[in-house]
Amino acid sequence: IGHYADIGFHAIGSGAAMAQQAGSLLSHFRLGKRSVEVGCAAVLRVLKSLDLTSASVGKPFSLCRITKDGAHHLTDEEIDKVGEVVARWEKAEQAAIAKIFD
Repeated sequence: IGHYADIGFHAIGSGAAMAQQAGSLLSHFRLGKRSVEVGCAAVLRVLKSLDLTSASVGKPFSLCRITKDGAHHLTDEEIDKVGEVVARWEKAEQAAIAKIFD
């Protein structure tokens, strides 16, 4: 698919194809140019979507934020906070879609 520096993330294993597809679907957000926090929200949003359609993806979710300073596994409380951001994102997106098409 491409070098991770070109697409903004790296994925391996049985879920790599889903991660790469999700990256493609979110490419217009230019995630590689956004903060790690935005990336965490995008990852959780994709996982929530896959939870609806894939038998191999589901809760509980585990997120790991990796920066130049190292890796940090998000606690359940941190994941809940990211979930609040995702909920606001989904609500804003629904409002924007309604404004365009209604």
